[in-house]
Amino acid sequence: MKKILIILLCSFIFFACQKQQQKTIILSKASSNYIKWMEDDNTIILDAYTIQNTDSILALADGIILTGGEDINPLEYNDTANIKVCGTINFSRDTLERKLFDFAFKNKLPLVGVCRGMQMMNVASGGTLYGDIPSEIGTTVIHRNNGEVIHDVVVVCNNYSYIQMIFPQDIMISYRQDTFTVNSWHHQGIKDIADGIQVIAESYDGLPEAVVMDKNLHPFMIAVQFHPERLGKNNGIYQTMKKSFYNEISK
Repeated sequence: MKKILIILLCSFIFFACQKQQQKTIILSKASSNYIKWMEDDNTIILDAYTIQNTDSILALADGIILTGGEDINPLEYNDTANIKVCGTINFSRDTLERKLFDFAFKNKLPLVGVCRGMQMMNVASGGTLYGDIPSEIGTTVIHRNNGEVIHDVVVVCNNYSYIQMIFPQDIMISYRQDTFTVNSWHHQGIKDIADGIQVIAESYDGLPEAVVMDKNLHPFMIAVQFHPERLGKNNGIYQTMKKSFYNEISK
């Protein structure tokens, strides 16, 4: 009997420890690709978009991901002219993602932005966007063509500690010589960079494709304009960004 009680006690302690090790990731709006990218045996993933009381889940958050989606309302960055070139605008999502960003920034929570998520990170930090890339900066690089397209990006930052949060280290060459092939599906893009945000990579038309928040302002905020969650599990960027994020939420 005593032996059974000891076994039960050990089992309870083991499962309690396992529960304590679980991490909670909040997605601003979930899809199967983001879930597959971030899922792990010790991770709980919550979809903020489907939960009415956001405050109830923010207290649980170990990390936040601002996902891709609709255009950001130009009024979010005080631009009335760009409203006419926008596609679908989701006002409630703009409000939600600002709230998620502000919470992550204030509480030093790790944050990853993808596509629209990178744009929101810039806008919420005081930056602006191009409302429609083809009409404003041209078509040197095609960023969207009735669906997803492929193009190259080049690393334009020489701060290696920032670069390695996003891009795989084993194929790095040197400043402004490293190129990576990525996917793309957007027509808005970062115009004026917010203070405190460092551009890590650009496409060949000069559009920011990867950014990092200054570590003096926040320990871990990274974002990309492309879609790492759709690059595939064997892709170096897919793996590097996930590993970087998990390292941070596990601290």
